[in-house]
Amino acid sequence: MLSANVFFYFFSGVLVFSAIMVIVASHSVFSLLFLVLSFIASAFLLFMLECEFLALIFIVVYVGAIAVLFLFAVMMLDAKLQNLTRNISRYLPVGFLFALFFLIPILLQASKEEASSETILSNKNSYANWYDLIDSTLDIEVYGQVLYSYFVLQFLVVGLILLVVLIGVVYLTNTYTSNRMVDQSTYKQLSVTSKFFY
Repeated sequence: MLSANVFFYFFSGVLVFSAIMVIVASHSVFSLLFLVLSFIASAFLLFMLECEFLALIFIVVYVGAIAVLFLFAVMMLDAKLQNLTRNISRYLPVGFLFALFFLIPILLQASKEEASSETILSNKNSYANWYDLIDSTLDIEVYGQVLYSYFVLQFLVVGLILLVVLIGVVYLTNTYTSNRMVDQSTYKQLSVTSKFFY
């Protein structure tokens, strides 16, 4: 219970810090990255509150939309990222800490499941508590069973539409430069009777 409270306060602090940094950051790229971090922290908070579906909606919709917005902003506005990519080796320790931060809970959960399986095997008079089995079904499992069994075609159509939108954004943001010279006629531009020459 104490560890859950510590994680809750930690992700709340990360959410508040990243929300402030969205406004304070001077570069638009950093603002977008802090916005993504705030959505991820709020998704973790929703996971801890056992709202798995809302947490995944936050990650898929908001983080995915922000990633597409990041791509669109970089390609359309031609943001100068040379200063960000010069000394990328100094960001490796931060990336290692993030990877370690996500790896430790996975290892703890795996060891907890292994310990629970050993205790179940060691108990001789084990019985099935049907209420716990029914209550242990998560909301996301129910949504997944419904989506992949009854609404498979609609789910695939939505994925295809999102793919077409992503390809369209990439296609529209590509700039094509023409190499031909533009011919100008000074006489036609400055003449009063230039409308008769067209």
